[in-house]
Amino acid sequence: MDKLLYLISEGFKNVWRHKMTTFTAVFSLFLALYFVGLLAVAGENTKSILQYLRSKYKIEVFFKQDVEFLSAKSISASILKIKGVRSSTVISKDDAVRIFKDQFGEDILAILGYNPLPISAVVNLKRKSDQLLDASPIVNEIKILDGVEQVRYQGHLIKKIERTYAKIMKYFPFTAMVFILVAVLVIYNTVKLSIFARKELINSLKLIGATKLFIQMPFIFEGLIDGFMASLIASPLILVTINGVNYMMNNFTSWNIQLSIEPILFLWLTLLSGIISVIGSYRAVLGIMR
Repeated sequence: MDKLLYLISEGFKNVWRHKMTTFTAVFSLFLALYFVGLLAVAGENTKSILQYLRSKYKIEVFFKQDVEFLSAKSISASILKIKGVRSSTVISKDDAVRIFKDQFGEDILAILGYNPLPISAVVNLKRKSDQLLDASPIVNEIKILDGVEQVRYQGHLIKKIERTYAKIMKYFPFTAMVFILVAVLVIYNTVKLSIFARKELINSLKLIGATKLFIQMPFIFEGLIDGFMASLIASPLILVTINGVNYMMNNFTSWNIQLSIEPILFLWLTLLSGIISVIGSYRAVLGIMR
């Protein structure tokens, strides 16, 4: 136990002796953890954002002028049977006048003297969070129904967003790997500089018969301490960033979206920092006993 405490204390001394290189290592590792953490949060929350956008998917169906309200209800029931349709709500001619007035501030009856607006229906689609929505087959089936004059679908922009999201998630592992490799190299160089600075002490320990592990461990602990400090900085900053984004969306947008962070993310970031530190430190100390 005393030997372990001695090795850990030597690791802390190495960190204190090389403040500038330690700062560089901690800052680089912090950036890696911060960006990897943000990418992970973005990847997880994009699903909920897409679900919110999918909730805005709707198909507007306009019936022919000679279609009566009861016939429109019957056509709406047929639309509801189409695979992928969640609901179909018929809008009467009177409701269409009220909607027109709410949206445009004009009374179309007062302007034209009659109601030219047809009976219509708003169709909402079923959605799955892990699949791209293809509404084209549903739109085509609605178009061929008797009594349907026109079908409008406004989901194309959201579909492009979904495709962009799929591409981003495809390259996410490669982006994260770049950050991790840079952090490993920085830890490696930091520990290597520490070894070079204590070269005479290492040679003295070799002469008195110190084991390879005894000489290497303080430098490995140095890397672990750097990683632990980086994770201590990165975790709360990620939390502050996400809370800031939530504040901006709640106060300056109409989006009803709340980003969330799984607590296990911080555990994974701590483990990741430990793995990066061990790999970088171990690579650096491999040549000590040669």
